[in-house]
Amino acid sequence: MSTAIGMPTGTPEVTDAGTNEDMPTSTADGPAGDRSRNRDDQPAPDEPPALPDTDEEQAEGVTIHPAVPYMRLAGVAMIGVGLLIILFLLYLIAFTPLTASRNQERLTQALVGKPLAVFALVGGKLPPDGSPVAVLEIPSLGVRQVVVRGTSASDLMNGPGLMSGSALPGTPGNSVIAAKRVTFGAPFGAIGSLRKGQRIIAVDGAGTFTYKVTRVLTVTAGQKDVVVPTADNRITLVTSDSTIVTNGRLVVQGTLVGHAVAVPGLTAAIPSFDLGLSGDPTSGGLVLIWSFLTLLALVGAALAAWRWKHPWLVYLLAAPVVMFCGLFACESLARALPATF
Repeated sequence: MSTAIGMPTGTPEVTDAGTNEDMPTSTADGPAGDRSRNRDDQPAPDEPPALPDTDEEQAEGVTIHPAVPYMRLAGVAMIGVGLLIILFLLYLIAFTPLTASRNQERLTQALVGKPLAVFALVGGKLPPDGSPVAVLEIPSLGVRQVVVRGTSASDLMNGPGLMSGSALPGTPGNSVIAAKRVTFGAPFGAIGSLRKGQRIIAVDGAGTFTYKVTRVLTVTAGQKDVVVPTADNRITLVTSDSTIVTNGRLVVQGTLVGHAVAVPGLTAAIPSFDLGLSGDPTSGGLVLIWSFLTLLALVGAALAAWRWKHPWLVYLLAAPVVMFCGLFACESLARALPATF
């Protein structure tokens, strides 16, 4: 019996293409190609990782804080020193005359409102320092000022001051009146131009008195002092001898025309700063303190503005603090300067 020999059952037929269409193929787009592309996309080992570009990415990773700009802050401090110097000059030249004018208006109202206090002077009753005691007029210079009691730096910010221990204008002895030459309206800024024979008028509770100028001179250290009591009846006007460096006193003296009015003696101790050549001894330290606080506030504002997102708000809030400290520094400087400057 013969049997037919053929292909085994279940064996797939081989087509002319030579391959099965369902078999996986290896092409450039296949798994091998994907592995090659992934290797190319990975950063090289020597390349640094990219930094986060947005705030959200920084929040997920490490936040990098920039270094404090010390050089910039030092520059702000130097600018602050320059601004303080300019502010000092503006305060002394432009602001102090306004202050003096306001103080004189206040003193005039006090004279009008309390005339009995002025008349009480002839009885030997002294008012507190800084209170009005007389009115001084120099017609040739157009000067008319209310005179206060005392010649300290604070007193002379209000106007001319009658030196403690000297005679009241119109009474026997030497009536010494000091005033500023440069700042706070400079009431005695032009007394150096007075000539012999010109009039000086003083009005107080004892009456109206006229003095005639006898001499104009400069007194320096070592010379005979002009503020001491005298046997004759005179008036002595005192101010700084220079508008830049004060090392002496410019003095105008005048003799009383007519008779003096006798009143009880007015005596008091004369502190060293009442001589008009030095300022308030406690104000020098205040100048340094307030200047330091001004610079500290300015540098602090610059640092806060650098760190925060709204620098204009920082400067808006810091401006009043800086101006407050700066004005106190200027006022302390005015008190530290020679009283008659």
